[in-house]
Amino acid sequence: RPQWGRRDETVVTRGRNLLIAVDVSRSMLATDVHPNRLGRAKVDILDLIDELRGDHAGLLAFRNKGALLCPLTSDYAFLRQALDGLSPESAPRGETDLADAIRKAHEALEGMAEDHNAVLLISDGEQLAGDAAEAAREAGRRGIPIFTVGIGDPAGATIPGEKAGDLFRFQGQAVQTRLMDETLEVIARASGGSYIPLATAG
Repeated sequence: RPQWGRRDETVVTRGRNLLIAVDVSRSMLATDVHPNRLGRAKVDILDLIDELRGDHAGLLAFRNKGALLCPLTSDYAFLRQALDGLSPESAPRGETDLADAIRKAHEALEGMAEDHNAVLLISDGEQLAGDAAEAAREAGRRGIPIFTVGIGDPAGATIPGEKAGDLFRFQGQAVQTRLMDETLEVIARASGGSYIPLATAG
């Protein structure tokens, strides 16, 4: 193995910053997607992590409030560990607030190069509190596009209850949850991102 000489060279790379926000509300346990909406989201995120090359990614879980489970990092083993533990208990209980999730994503991206930031928001789009459209417009003003991924059946599905074989009920009636394309499209459009309607497709 003959070798000639040696030279030090500095290589400057510029990675992207991606904040992945995942809806962990009870509606994400609906089984209209295998194994359920949340489980499908986790599998797809694992595939995404495999495609990252030096980019920084973080993980945010949200229901009533957003909770940062993994700050922006290139330590993908830690990111996978945080993703593996993702469940409805990962964020505070209460009505789903997409606006708070978007604002928490802004906070996680504070101080990063503004032209290399993005948010990936995965949800069924059911918004019961907050003003997600206004939060998305603010993201657009700051140059942070939000790419929304919609999971679930637009026709609706039931939600599993606490006990095996039971359904989640309100005032005695089984609760129906459906994919709300309109909400996710508005968020993406207002921020300069795009909407990916996964629905129940493979």
